[in-house]
Amino acid sequence: MKFFKKKSLLLILLINISFAQEDAAEYKIELIIFKYTDFETNETFNTKLKVPNKDLVYLYDEGSLSDKTEHSNFSNMSEFYKNLFNNIDEIDIKELPKPLYRDNDNLTVLNKLKSKIAKDKNYILLDTKSWIQTIPDNESSNFLSYQSQNNYGFLIRFYKKRFMHIDLKAYLGNSYTRNSNIKIFIDNEKRIFNEEVHFFDHPYFGVVVSVSEI
Repeated sequence: MKFFKKKSLLLILLINISFAQEDAAEYKIELIIFKYTDFETNETFNTKLKVPNKDLVYLYDEGSLSDKTEHSNFSNMSEFYKNLFNNIDEIDIKELPKPLYRDNDNLTVLNKLKSKIAKDKNYILLDTKSWIQTIPDNESSNFLSYQSQNNYGFLIRFYKKRFMHIDLKAYLGNSYTRNSNIKIFIDNEKRIFNEEVHFFDHPYFGVVVSVSEI
């Protein structure tokens, strides 16, 4: 009887989760990061990047510097589901994390641009990433963090405050060291719209980001 009760509660809760997320549109995010082979600049780059160190979701793959953890590779719902199945009578739907991330490693919008950058001798293609996520309000948004073994990385978050916004911190260097001293970076926050492609430029490197509702 107790098992039947838990199954019934679980079904009701899962239905409620479905309705709760019904209005939370998902967006396909695509990102390209590259370096310039030739550059000329008189800038000294003395400012250091301020890297957030809390409320992060970690992107993990074979090229990342960090090890896979409970909070990496879009498993930001792991704790919620653990509580869901272990404490069905106590779980609160308000504990559902925002935003929700899903794996997706195929470029669609930026695929042709990726090929052009890879073939152009003026650029060095560093990496491409893509994923699917919901975009919550500003207070609920988290940075998605990635640090490559090849000495570059980024932190990126999307949020809604009347309009959608992007907050990007991309850099050349290693933010995971205790005394990280990153001076080659992009730190840009701006309003965006659906089905837009944005280019973030630095004398040494560039980042392209596509945002498309699915």
